[in-house]
Amino acid sequence: MSKAKYIVEGGSSNRPPFFDGSDYYFWKNKMQLFLKSQDTGMWRIIIDGDFTPRVDQNDSNSALKKEADWTSDDKAKVLLNSKAQLFLSCALSREESERVDECITAKEVWDTLQTHHEGTSHVKKTRIDIGIRKFELFEMQEGKTIDEMYSSFTTIVNEMRSLGKAYTVQERVRKIMRCLPIIWRP
Repeated sequence: MSKAKYIVEGGSSNRPPFFDGSDYYFWKNKMQLFLKSQDTGMWRIIIDGDFTPRVDQNDSNSALKKEADWTSDDKAKVLLNSKAQLFLSCALSREESERVDECITAKEVWDTLQTHHEGTSHVKKTRIDIGIRKFELFEMQEGKTIDEMYSSFTTIVNEMRSLGKAYTVQERVRKIMRCLPIIWRP
C-alpha cells in the first residue's frame, strides 16, 4: 500500500509547502519560513537575487570570476541559487508553474508570484487599507465560538503581516478584548 496518501502536501521540513493559487498569504508565510529554515542565505537569494562570484565581491562592477577560480564558499553560494529555484518550482502547481516559466532566477519567480497575487505597490497599499479597516471593524459575531472568532481574527492579522503591516501583541490583545461580548469581558 502506498504511503503517499498519508503525506500531507507541504507537511514536511524537507518538502516545500504546496501552492495551487489559492490562499496566497498563507502559503507565502509558510514558504518564507521553509526557505529560511533550509539555509540562512537562501532567503537572501530570494530578496537580493542570485549570487554571482566576482573578483571583488564588494564591487558590483568587478569582473566575474572564472568557474575554475571559484572558492568552495562561492560554489556553495551558487548552489543556493539553484536550490532556491528548485524549492519554489517544487512548491507550485502546474498552473502556477506556467505563470513563472519565463523566470530565470528564484527572485524573479518570487517577485512574479507576489505581483500576480498581491498586485502592484498601489494595489498592495489599497489591500493594506482594506485590511486595516477589517481589523478596526472586527467584532465577535453572535453565535460564533471564541475559537471561530479567533481563527477569523488571526486570518486578518496574518494577511496584514504578509502585506507588510504587522500588529503588536498588545494591539491584537486590546482588539480581541474590545470585540468580546460584554458577558466575556473582565
